[in-house]
Amino acid sequence: MEDSLLTTIILPLCLAITMFGIGLGLAVRDFSLLFERPRPVYAGLAAQMLYLPLLGVLIGLVIFDFPSPLIGAGFVIITLAPGSSTSNLFTLFAKGDLALSVTLTAITSLLAPFWLPFAASIILSNIVTTQTIELDIFKVFIELFSVTIIPIIIGMYIKNKSPSFALMIQKPVATFALIFLILIIIALIIKHMDILRDYTSVIAPAILLLTILAYGGGYIIARLSATTPAQVKSISMEVGIQNAALALLVTASILKIPEMTLAAMFYGLAMYIVGFTSVALFKRQARS
Repeated sequence: MEDSLLTTIILPLCLAITMFGIGLGLAVRDFSLLFERPRPVYAGLAAQMLYLPLLGVLIGLVIFDFPSPLIGAGFVIITLAPGSSTSNLFTLFAKGDLALSVTLTAITSLLAPFWLPFAASIILSNIVTTQTIELDIFKVFIELFSVTIIPIIIGMYIKNKSPSFALMIQKPVATFALIFLILIIIALIIKHMDILRDYTSVIAPAILLLTILAYGGGYIIARLSATTPAQVKSISMEVGIQNAALALLVTASILKIPEMTLAAMFYGLAMYIVGFTSVALFKRQARS
């Protein structure tokens, strides 16, 4: 895929705005949950950073036989992406533990520049069909660091200096980033309509299965960890909703491989469908 305004400027800008919005909602004390109530935090991190990538490998490179292994590699990238502010919003809808959700999003977002290129390199280089994918770990780290860590730090600095201003702009920033991401996904779909036309019938079921198992797996891991009902909802949402903008940045902007962007594009839509369904199920469960 040739460099374009969409993938080289607009997409990184969207991700930076998303991360800035996450930073606006964070304070240093938010990370105290890691020490005060470590069990649900560790359960959430284990589900998101171990179970989810394993799921990506199984669905993307083992269970489904895609026409190109590059498509399956895209499943690995999306499952290595961190949580996003959208998971915090869905946790709020489901009446989950918002503090836990924010803590998990913050930790995985801060780890993303280190974890994603390292884990992706190990996974893809040890699978025969994806060994030809060249992943420059240092380049990916630098680009992710510049559009994730720095905006988060700026957002946290603004919240520390002016909490009222940070609170005032946090919701508009998050809304703007969400609309931006949807528009980017639509633009990429239009740009790669020929590829989508050929692969939709095989990718859509795989992405739907991935999303359902992500939510369900997060729920089961949380239940086995003996967390509270509110924490179970939070962990389920965190595992089910990943940062699609970051996955698109890696696949479309850094690696520039159209086939690898397909999983992130489909996932960016599927996670909302399954997410709203999960919220409805959680509410029904609460009523019963």
